[in-house]
Amino acid sequence: MRFALLVGFALTVSIAHPAVAQTCLAPPPAIVNLDVERFYGDAAGSKVDAAKLARHDASVAPLTAFLREVTQDADKALRRSSPKSRQDMADCALAWMAAWARDGALLGRMASQQSEYQRKWDFGGLALAYVKLKPLARAEQRAAIEPWLKTLADRCRAFFDDPQRARNNHWYWLGLGLAAVGIGTDSARHWDMARGIMQDAARDIAQDGTLPKEVERQSRALFYHAFALMPLVVAAELGASRGEDWYAFGDGALHRLARTTHIGLVRPETFDRLVGAAQERPVNPRAGWLQLYTARFPERLSLPHPIVAEGHRWIGGSALTLKDALGR
Repeated sequence: MRFALLVGFALTVSIAHPAVAQTCLAPPPAIVNLDVERFYGDAAGSKVDAAKLARHDASVAPLTAFLREVTQDADKALRRSSPKSRQDMADCALAWMAAWARDGALLGRMASQQSEYQRKWDFGGLALAYVKLKPLARAEQRAAIEPWLKTLADRCRAFFDDPQRARNNHWYWLGLGLAAVGIGTDSARHWDMARGIMQDAARDIAQDGTLPKEVERQSRALFYHAFALMPLVVAAELGASRGEDWYAFGDGALHRLARTTHIGLVRPETFDRLVGAAQERPVNPRAGWLQLYTARFPERLSLPHPIVAEGHRWIGGSALTLKDALGR
């Protein structure tokens, strides 16, 4: 495992298991507390402040690098054809996760609302990486990681118990993390919470396929529709892996959101009219949702597809390897 941002910790170690010959870099110190600054310059969250964004990115860089390495190694493990090679690569990612779990990573003080948001996104990515890796996890790794993920899930959920918290796209990202914990730790409680959030999302989606709370983002409304679509489609795929059709909630509300967002990404002027504000261009279409959606519903989106990345660390890496993992 290569970890360029934390070269000071580039020490090779053997995983503490007699059957493992693979060497991995020692995990970096666990990040327990977060103090992350909001990077918008306006209350609507439509104008990014460049100086604030730079400070934000610097503060989360070690966490970003950790999650990126874990999710990339999870994907590499699933793509290996040799069982031994697959296990070796998985052991590196699992060893890092277990080390952070034992040290209580992300369970300390969240100094700001943005810190809570950051924890929730990264927690979801870790939980989804674990869904991929669980069949390869050793008993001692499972014993460390699974209780930690459950505790993280509960901490992230508790933030939204305050009725003043906006249950917009952040609520949907939490739902994805809870669904991943439900599968990864066999927790019916977290699975039920995730299903409830998906039902909330279906109620939020208007008949025209828009999300009113994201329309309020003005020039970034289309960006945030795509951003909300990511966790909802991935969560719906987790639901499908359990034989539940979350796409059907709200009379197919998620299909309406996918269609409207897809049209907007191909023809941004449609969102200019819907929102009453020119959308920023080019729009980031986010990642993974299009591959998963079109694989399940190849005939539903008729326009040419925008270029959408295959994966992102907040959806556990590659959406396609997640799809394969869920199919096993």
